[in-house]
Amino acid sequence: MRPTERTEGSGAIRVAVADDEETVVDVLRSLIGSDPTLRFVGAASDAEGAIDVAVREHPDVMLVDVRMPGGGGVRAVREITRRCPPTRVVALSAHEDSNTVIRMISAGARAYVRKAESTEKILRTIHRAVDEPWSASAAPHLTLITPPLSASEERAPRLARAILDGEITAEFDPIVDLATGRTIGFDLRPRVATLPDRSYDSWLADAEALDLLLDFELAAFRVATRALKEIPPELFIEFEVTPATVRTARFRRTISRSIADRIVLGFSPLVLADDLTPAEASLGEALVTLRERGVRVSARDIGPGLQSLRQLLSLSPEFARLDHTLTRSVHDNFSTHAIVASATACAAEVEARVIATDVASEDQLEELRALGVEMIQGPIVSDPLTLADLGEKPQTWSPRVKPRDPQTETQRG
Repeated sequence: MRPTERTEGSGAIRVAVADDEETVVDVLRSLIGSDPTLRFVGAASDAEGAIDVAVREHPDVMLVDVRMPGGGGVRAVREITRRCPPTRVVALSAHEDSNTVIRMISAGARAYVRKAESTEKILRTIHRAVDEPWSASAAPHLTLITPPLSASEERAPRLARAILDGEITAEFDPIVDLATGRTIGFDLRPRVATLPDRSYDSWLADAEALDLLLDFELAAFRVATRALKEIPPELFIEFEVTPATVRTARFRRTISRSIADRIVLGFSPLVLADDLTPAEASLGEALVTLRERGVRVSARDIGPGLQSLRQLLSLSPEFARLDHTLTRSVHDNFSTHAIVASATACAAEVEARVIATDVASEDQLEELRALGVEMIQGPIVSDPLTLADLGEKPQTWSPRVKPRDPQTETQRG
């Protein structure tokens, strides 16, 4: 379909994207698909591929990254405007220097937009490239909305905006070693800044439904890598991630050897069959590769039942996190006491150190100590910290927990 046919047919503006960053392509595909007046028709990762897509699909608008393999965006723009005159090219880049703008416009680009711009401006630029007006009322709503995000046309732009516009942030919960009373790492808790009260799990569910799970988790993981620069090198950050994301080469490439020994990947309970499925086997292979670099693993939310035991046996984690509901009642409920004792014993069998979360009182702390818990986090340790807090001097996030007193332990014995 050529651009002239668009006005006689469905009326949708046909859009293609050329960018060597897979995340950018994925997010723009979702964003374009969320606007009923636009239609995504193809993608490329280099200049040659961009030219091929333009010749094959004849899009109305093509977003072309400035810096791509195969000759760069300038070459792609020249060839596209020469071979497909009706296609309007929009230069897309992370850079905003005047020379870059001039070169792209001189090569034939009709407009220029930065990747850092809001998703609303990107949509508006696409419409303006074909001289068609655009207004927020005709496109997905990008204004602040309250949870839940019920309609897919609302979820897609919100997710795209969170990923592209850097709205994913996090809080950091200090983890304290009870033997020394010192902070040894942080549990990262991602959230979307524009809707901080909406649960991260809800965002993950939406991302999976819209085929943006990998891109969303990659954006959250970048917060962890930024935080590593703000904390002492001996401390780690635990990042909860889905098995599907860990199995991808894109995610594994983000964990370089320089940071691998400071990363702990956390997995919520996995429902494992007696015989490993191909997907579970590939997760195991991915973890072997990461562990060779120094990455450690945490089994999260362990508790009663065969499922937690299978989780521990399958992952062979370095850390095992108690389900927070166990922490809350460990001091005043005998059944919970027995479950925690069983869980810590199972963790010990696979040589995993146990972490208790949401510890709020001295009574809980002492009970957990007696049951063999080695590390804790929660209100008794510290309030959750922001990335800005991590940049302060270490004493501003020193824990409130005192180290174990060997003399007292001897007297108890």
